Amino acid sequence: MYNCISDKIYDLIFIIEKLFINYGSLTINHIREILNGKYSIADIEFAINYLLVNRGIIVRDDFWSADAVYKYIADKYLHDSTYTRHYFSFEVDDNKEKKVLLISDTHIGNSELENYKMLHNIYEFSLQHGVTKCFHMGDIFSRVVNGFWKREDILNQFSLFEKYYPNFDEIKTYAIIGNHDEYINGFFEKQPIPFKHELRQLTRYVNNFYVIPRSVWELKLSNVMFHFSHRLYLNPIMCEHKLQELYEIANGNLFYYDRYNVLVSGHLHKGFIYNNTYDNKEQLFLGVPSATNINKNGVVAYIIDINNADLGNINNMNITLLLCDNNNKISEGETYCWNFKGKNKLLKKVF
Repeated sequence: MYNCISDKIYDLIFIIEKLFINYGSLTINHIREILNGKYSIADIEFAINYLLVNRGIIVRDDFWSADAVYKYIADKYLHDSTYTRHYFSFEVDDNKEKKVLLISDTHIGNSELENYKMLHNIYEFSLQHGVTKCFHMGDIFSRVVNGFWKREDILNQFSLFEKYYPNFDEIKTYAIIGNHDEYINGFFEKQPIPFKHELRQLTRYVNNFYVIPRSVWELKLSNVMFHFSHRLYLNPIMCEHKLQELYEIANGNLFYYDRYNVLVSGHLHKGFIYNNTYDNKEQLFLGVPSATNINKNGVVAYIIDINNADLGNINNMNITLLLCDNNNKISEGETYCWNFKGKNKLLKKVF
């Protein structure tokens, strides 16, 4: 993409780099104001992405209700690190109700699983029902199985992503890394992959798609702490103990996470809703189903409706199942209400 950069854009990249050195942190709109509107938003975004992905001298801070803030990395030693270029935080906006789409395991590149029509319809349905944010629980792509990686395989998956992944201006998607994505993102240096790709570059192809380059992420909204992971750790100390099969939920093999109110994971391709009580405190476990052909005629995603009280704390959250029929039509299924300030019914639901 960057092989044919014009002299004008090269000059702009140099100018913006100097601005970051002087200011420390900037937004795109702030940069445009400083440059007196001499460059278009598209040109500035191009230069920003180049500094973010190719040069690694800035990090991006995406807010819940504000424009992205980019921060300068002064330490050149850190520029080549996958883990230093991103910094995410969220600010809760003034709306008392928030609707968030939860999806997982889209497995782009696996022709037997991927279903772009279903995926598009999930986003379209969510948009019509007031959703503004989507959290993707990982395995965006599918790694090559029983074979050697070729650069063309990954580039082909990126091409499919650019061409078919839903790109709605009204919905921002934040994705964590799944076990399939880890191979592409260069987590396993000993694998026969002579190259690696920075998955945050996906923002180049789908503007409102942001990758958080880790498999575990937490988010605090008011009084509620969310734990997002691709594969749920059953024990926060013994990190190698991960949820492998749904029968482990049924057998009650869940350890208590004192830090979190809601734990969300993907990986198993089937969904589940399960609650746990420890020391009179309740937790909710959500397993997000795969939005692929494997769940056709079943549950493919959730919409969670987060309701805030007058003082800003979250009172309750409704989890609505999204169903997909054989024609890829999306409809609402059952809704489960979770109360953060009172007792809840015992939930052991597997979809």
